[in-house]
Amino acid sequence: MIARTPQDFAKSGIDVKLHTRAAAIRPEQKMVEIADGESLAFDYLVVATGARPRLTGVTGEDLEGIFCLRNLTDALRIKSYIDARRAGRAVVVGAGLVSLEMCEAFRTLGLETTVVYRRDLPMHRLGEDFAEQILRELETHGVTFMGGTHVEGFEPTPAGEIIVHTRNRSLQTDLVLIGIGVVPEVALASEAGLTLGPTGAIAVNDHMQTNVPFVYAAGDCCECYHRISHRPVHAPLGDIANKQGRIAGANIGGQDLSFPGIVGSICFKVFDLEVASTGLTEDEAREVGLKPVSATIQGRSKAHSYPGSRDLRVRLVADTENGRLLGAQAVGGDGAVSRINALATGLTGGITLEELAYLDLAYAPPFSGAWDPIHIAAQQLMK
Repeated sequence: MIARTPQDFAKSGIDVKLHTRAAAIRPEQKMVEIADGESLAFDYLVVATGARPRLTGVTGEDLEGIFCLRNLTDALRIKSYIDARRAGRAVVVGAGLVSLEMCEAFRTLGLETTVVYRRDLPMHRLGEDFAEQILRELETHGVTFMGGTHVEGFEPTPAGEIIVHTRNRSLQTDLVLIGIGVVPEVALASEAGLTLGPTGAIAVNDHMQTNVPFVYAAGDCCECYHRISHRPVHAPLGDIANKQGRIAGANIGGQDLSFPGIVGSICFKVFDLEVASTGLTEDEAREVGLKPVSATIQGRSKAHSYPGSRDLRVRLVADTENGRLLGAQAVGGDGAVSRINALATGLTGGITLEELAYLDLAYAPPFSGAWDPIHIAAQQLMK
């Protein structure tokens, strides 16, 4: 999980200052003030302050045993707490990517796991049918899902346990994981006069420059351009942060590189279920003024006759005015992520349903039928 240690950086002439807080950025003086009173001069500055966990805002969320998960240190703290307390129960607040993946981690460790979520179904963005499939996978593996439930507070017990108060009932647990998303960490940038975009993250151009040309931003603290909606979005994902950081560094180093933006691809695993998405959902496409239509098919991950073939559901979204693909979602025992990766490539190139319906995909029974679910979904949507 550790990409490079401070010692590794030092071999490249990079001085890493750990446990050091930047107190202020002074673009006019080209200085960064450090909390201990020291100042660092710069010719170029990269703001890569990331994002912080979104909190519930209810009483008691700072109790011992209530965690968020953003980095390796958080993970080690959670694991140490489980071991030290011999925890047997966990409550997960939220039902996004991190929350659902942590359900598997907790169940693997033998913890009774309950999800508390304000909406009726997990990952509701993907549509009710896909969300119901994710819910069934959770319940099959012993996870209790409390949908339509709002957390109203946390309270400690004399025995060191935690009572989770919700609108419907109270739960007693050994630990709580709060996973309701993140907020871009932009206080330093905003105080320095850097422009924030409509998402609340730092606005940048395709070279990763802020409104101050010698100040760059990259990663979870800044926006990126969505190539399908043609709008700035906040997409706090590790692969995007890596790409943005490389583009910023290359341009500071004298190259002329552009970050073309994203098509919004995500994937995660819930026990034995792959879940993936790219582009826009039908609702999202409608929100940005497009005229979408969608079709969902039930296919197989491999040829029907091949051992181990599993159900794979694929949904495609297209523009009714020109037949252009706008997005796709997939859920299945296997093969969902690989299909979405192929469709993300098509999205980037502006592929139409007509092209997708007869796309020359690699075929062999261990990987798909002669007609891949992508082909079948495209032909269904063309109707």
